[in-house]
Amino acid sequence: MRKLERFDVMDYVLYEDKRQELTHNVKKIKDLRRIFLGDKLLFLFENTEIVKNHALGSIARAKLFTEHDLIRQLEVFNELIPDEGELKCTMIILNDVDWERTKRVKLWEDLSSHIYLILNDGRKVYGEAPETSVVNQHPCSMRLLKFFCGDDHYPVKIGSDYTSDHEYHLEETLSHAQQRALQEDLTADHGGNFAQDNESQVI
Repeated sequence: MRKLERFDVMDYVLYEDKRQELTHNVKKIKDLRRIFLGDKLLFLFENTEIVKNHALGSIARAKLFTEHDLIRQLEVFNELIPDEGELKCTMIILNDVDWERTKRVKLWEDLSSHIYLILNDGRKVYGEAPETSVVNQHPCSMRLLKFFCGDDHYPVKIGSDYTSDHEYHLEETLSHAQQRALQEDLTADHGGNFAQDNESQVI
């Protein structure tokens, strides 16, 4: 998947002029990649356009405009964009809990290693939680996960086999639209419209 380049970002003044248009354009892309697992976990799958939107929002909030600051934002947010054959998502815990309690922090760290995708060939692929500058530096309600799927396969289910708390031991089948969206992301380097042109491949 393509990483962000300098032409993808703009200073906060120009972004404010284009914010409404850019936000509208990315909403549908984000909605298809917004996946719930029960009522406790939310997974936001990332791609180039979504991460670009994150980066521009960060630039606007911090009112950045120097070349050095803009390049730094590219470096930070490119960590969220999957490499070839990968998917990356931000896992959000929807519970209202006390994040300072050691036991709760350990729960979320442990939970990360129990999240998996079932691919269209039946394989189960577990997520990894890489250290990044954006998330995962401080255990809280948000974790970045990456899954290696390969170029020729895509997820059809998402689940958790965390057995210490039954509320987080569940599995969901992705909708056909969600499967197509993630398949498109996985094949983006070989032509972003692959999934749309081959809808019959999605079961």
